[in-house]
Amino acid sequence: MKRVPIYLILMIATFYSCNFNKNQDKKAFAEPNNTILGKWVRIGQTGPIGFDFKENGLIEADFDNDQIIDVVTEYELSGDTIKFIDKDGKMCRVTGQYKMYLTEYYLSFDLIDDECGGRIKTTMGFWTKPNFKDLIKQLDDEIIKSTYPELHLNRARIFMVTGMIDKAREDFDTYLLADSLNARVYLNRAGTRFPNDLIGVVSDCNKAISIESNNKNAYFLRGLAQYELGEKEQGCEDFSKAIELGFSVLRIAEQEKCIDYWNKK
Repeated sequence: MKRVPIYLILMIATFYSCNFNKNQDKKAFAEPNNTILGKWVRIGQTGPIGFDFKENGLIEADFDNDQIIDVVTEYELSGDTIKFIDKDGKMCRVTGQYKMYLTEYYLSFDLIDDECGGRIKTTMGFWTKPNFKDLIKQLDDEIIKSTYPELHLNRARIFMVTGMIDKAREDFDTYLLADSLNARVYLNRAGTRFPNDLIGVVSDCNKAISIESNNKNAYFLRGLAQYELGEKEQGCEDFSKAIELGFSVLRIAEQEKCIDYWNKK
């Protein structure tokens, strides 16, 4: 079986639904210590990636997290929405728009509209602070004292950002015992199943779709799994559904795989 490229595994492992719980969003952005400013890190296509959000509306991107600035990008915030405006000759020539969710443990971006595949792979999903080991230790201590399921979810997403996929899946399992109607957590867990449990990916995506029938990420992720399982036509149908729901970049990204199936329609 053809293996999914590692950059794709890391990208899809970060997917979640943009249909946030409104009360959660308000709480996340109301906390005075929650600010996008400063440094954030994650595991990227070729290793660690660092973003440093500045007060002057610029982001310094360090693609190897080696303290060397590779790209400087402008950004604009409007509530829980962020726009990335790369300068000509740099990463992308078009503006990308994302839904943003911010907590004391992680920052996440969900695609709203972007035609730049490189920026989607670099930006979309979860980020955490450079002191993530301290954050994990803090959550470890809190979990010992509390049965609050959100603690497991917070820790799972830090584990996911930093490449500790098996530990992330265990915490997602625990969280879903308490909240079995959270579509984006099923997608998080589905991402941790690549590439060895593609049937599990399909199962988790089916659960997410049963909860949110118009979740574009669920159709994309299920399409990837079905295609790799040899169910290529079903996979391409899911890609087509994801495109219909707003994941327009797939029209180019998956064209080579699916052009024959799409031409049948």
